[in-house]
Amino acid sequence: MSPSPAVRTYSFGNWLIDCQRRELKCDNITVPIGSRAFEILEKLAGCAGHLVTKDDLIGSVWSGLAVEDNTLQVHISAVRKALGKDRDLLKTISGRGYTLAGTWRSGHLDQPAATSVSVPAIESFSNNLPNTRAPLIGREDCLSEIAELMFAYRAVTLVGPGGIGKTKLAIELARLVASSFDGAVALVELATLHDPALATSTTARALKLALSDKEVSAACIAQAIGSRRLLLILDNCEHVIDVAAQIASAALRYCPNVTILSTSREGLRIDGEYVAAIPPLSVPDSGLRDPGLLLQASAVQLFVARTQSLRANFSPGADDLLKVAAICRRLDGIPLALEFAAAQTANLGVDTVLLRLDRRMELLSGGRRDQLPRHQTLRATLDWSYDLLSPDEQRLLCWLAVFPAGFTLDAAIAMMDDALSRSDVIETLFNLVGKSLVALDPSFEGRWRLLETTRAYALEKLAEAGLCEQASRRHAGFLRQLIMPPGDASPASDDLTRLAQEIGNVHAALDWAFAPSGDAALGVELTAGFVPVWMQLLSFMECSTRIEHALAHLDGELTCNPRLKAQLYVALGFALLNTTGSADRMKAALNIGLALGEELSDLELQLKAVWTLWSYNLNSGQYDAAKSVGERYLEIALRTGNPANETVGRRLIGAATHFYGAQEEARRELTLSLDHSAHGLKDGANQMWFLLNQSVLAKAMLARVLLLQGKIAQSRSLAAECLEEAQREKDKLAIAYALRNAVCPIALMTHDVATADQAIASLLELVTREGIAFWTSWTSCLKGQLLVLQGRHHDGIELLRSGLKARAENGWLMRNPEFLGSLAEGLFAVGESAQALAAVEDALAISRQGQQLWCLADLLRIKGEILLADGSSDRSRSEVLFSEGLSVAREQQCRFYELKVAAAWARIMAASDRQQTALDLVGPVSALFDREVDLPALAFARGLAASPGISISTGGDDRPPSCTCH
Repeated sequence: MSPSPAVRTYSFGNWLIDCQRRELKCDNITVPIGSRAFEILEKLAGCAGHLVTKDDLIGSVWSGLAVEDNTLQVHISAVRKALGKDRDLLKTISGRGYTLAGTWRSGHLDQPAATSVSVPAIESFSNNLPNTRAPLIGREDCLSEIAELMFAYRAVTLVGPGGIGKTKLAIELARLVASSFDGAVALVELATLHDPALATSTTARALKLALSDKEVSAACIAQAIGSRRLLLILDNCEHVIDVAAQIASAALRYCPNVTILSTSREGLRIDGEYVAAIPPLSVPDSGLRDPGLLLQASAVQLFVARTQSLRANFSPGADDLLKVAAICRRLDGIPLALEFAAAQTANLGVDTVLLRLDRRMELLSGGRRDQLPRHQTLRATLDWSYDLLSPDEQRLLCWLAVFPAGFTLDAAIAMMDDALSRSDVIETLFNLVGKSLVALDPSFEGRWRLLETTRAYALEKLAEAGLCEQASRRHAGFLRQLIMPPGDASPASDDLTRLAQEIGNVHAALDWAFAPSGDAALGVELTAGFVPVWMQLLSFMECSTRIEHALAHLDGELTCNPRLKAQLYVALGFALLNTTGSADRMKAALNIGLALGEELSDLELQLKAVWTLWSYNLNSGQYDAAKSVGERYLEIALRTGNPANETVGRRLIGAATHFYGAQEEARRELTLSLDHSAHGLKDGANQMWFLLNQSVLAKAMLARVLLLQGKIAQSRSLAAECLEEAQREKDKLAIAYALRNAVCPIALMTHDVATADQAIASLLELVTREGIAFWTSWTSCLKGQLLVLQGRHHDGIELLRSGLKARAENGWLMRNPEFLGSLAEGLFAVGESAQALAAVEDALAISRQGQQLWCLADLLRIKGEILLADGSSDRSRSEVLFSEGLSVAREQQCRFYELKVAAAWARIMAASDRQQTALDLVGPVSALFDREVDLPALAFARGLAASPGISISTGGDDRPPSCTCH
């Protein structure tokens, strides 16, 4: 062995500058620093405490090159960034130069000699990068980010799955930074090697070293490079990873001016290495349809460019671009797979390629002849990666392929419980992650996924081994345990959010379970267990379809727990309630579920069925029936002894009573419901019954009651409060409910156009995004009301008619009298008096038929105004209607509508010079409203009171209360 050479160091406090290894360390941890910045720091440390002029620094670091001051300043900033909290050690002497503060001691580290073999140094070297270039699409950000990393780290490894484009990116990076290495770039192509021992000789040949295979070693290569500035690219290291790591490590240790850029499907795991994971190209979101935005996705750009290179007349229109985007998504934005698909598109067309992607292994082939053999077909690319795995890694990869929506660590352990220990599964999974075959799911914490192409390949391998059925059964069994753990009653809200991540896996498990070779009983259990998740996701249509599929098996030869069957029927009723499904099917399902619940003496199940029946009666406008069902609910609730159930029962009665027209009784019941929910029931009872927030529901309904009782400010405040609560809890159904039943109608009734416009837009966006088809008729009617209020009568009429038609087709009559009243006002405003009268007559008939009496007084007002303006009727007929309206409003203690009716009648009187009589009618009720309240009827009453010579009467019983005024 030759003597150990001396290595110079500088140290101060917890800092160490290793001049031989070109490393800066703090507390023995390597700190990233670029090569030029390191040389500046080395120069300053050697002159610590003394001024080093700018010219001295430039001459030392950029010898013989013309460098501007701003270049020096950039690297000075890099030194300060590396020093971090000790950045003030580097002092600027204004106009002169720099000095490094502190007592920096020089020293030496003993280090073994690189080699005992005499190796000739490389005299000169110019780069051996390929001359041919193809545009690198979609990698601009990657290029600039990794180029910066290469000046901060001396070893950067590009990792990613096969076909991600690591080699192309490395070559373009080398071209980008070559000038920083004086043009010296050595590309070592390792892909074709079958023997790892040949990696060192291949590297030596790339460096033009005249050494035999026996003489060459990693240390020899490092000695030959010496102190030359060089970028060494080790391409495709994964199959020779150990030898590649030795070469890179030796170069970093002994060659101070070498930077290593490697490509591999896993990191080299050497000291000082930065592993840069190369992402797929960007793909468009599934909901995106705009051609211009689709073309902004780099995956689409690559696909179109490659197809056009093979078929010059390929010019996809809007429809074809949607199909191209779908192909890009299904291929996960992997460049090599996209190039294969583009080649097939040039021959077969977009439609055929998209249809045949399920057989992608056969379809995606035909790579360029100048590519590596493993890049000639997609299967060959994946074979290359798969063959490098250990048997345990291969097994885990294949069994994880049955998870289409990703998986957790617990899922991986469950799939391997008879083959690998927990610690072995964890190690094997992390190996697969390191080898770029399993990726962290960026959407969810603690989840991993296989790229779709990798998953398709692994499923093929699973099928070849005859293990598909076994893996699918274990997959479904794991999900059943996850969704329905033994002894657990019902999942909490947080659990449902977590379980929602499994929806794609549940789809796959159910498809397998109900297939001829599956396990239908397991499928029924999975369906029942996942119902609360579908409800929370507002996926009512899917929920009803899945339940009916499960029940079809139960109604056949399959038998199961009767409680499970009852739960499915009740859940089906609830799902149909929230879709455009048949009311008859819904009621039939609920009646079966309720009967089974009574046979089982299951009070909680009975409550769910009765609650859903109440919802049906309320939505269909049968408020007398809804009140009776609500009372039945409360009777069962009190038998359970659970105060949470009483909370719901009080709310059901309160809501039905409100629409029935008994506002004071409604206020009492709703207040009792809120009192219960305010005493420790928020977490349990407040989130019961398919995750409906009872507090929000009760507050929304109470806000309506307060409005009708003339408490406008309180009503608006409570409506805003219930919406804020729903938004705070991110409860989508509660948000929709608060908007639909409180914020929107209260804003419309009080002529708060700005709030109404914003609230209706929010409701429409939520309903559209979540696909709640049943609620679209609500948004149509509410928007129609707003347009009529704004004077856009024809548009409002059209929307109201379409919304009312959709509601009638589904048997939903809730609040239809209110909407028909708005339609009548719109028609009357455009001169269609006969149609307006017919609309209000329909409203009155529906109101009386289902006891929808809460707005009866206002409907009588509307009819009276239409008859009065029509001129064909005696004024007395209108006055009879106004008188009846006042009586109804006063009987219901509804000041809001009393004010509206009184104002309408008072206008007639004032128009016939009976101002004092008019004021005697409207004045007392208007005086009961706060001065801050601004309503059209109040403005009229106050204007009347300000007229000279008249004053408000103090009469008692003729006093009219409050409402929205026209």
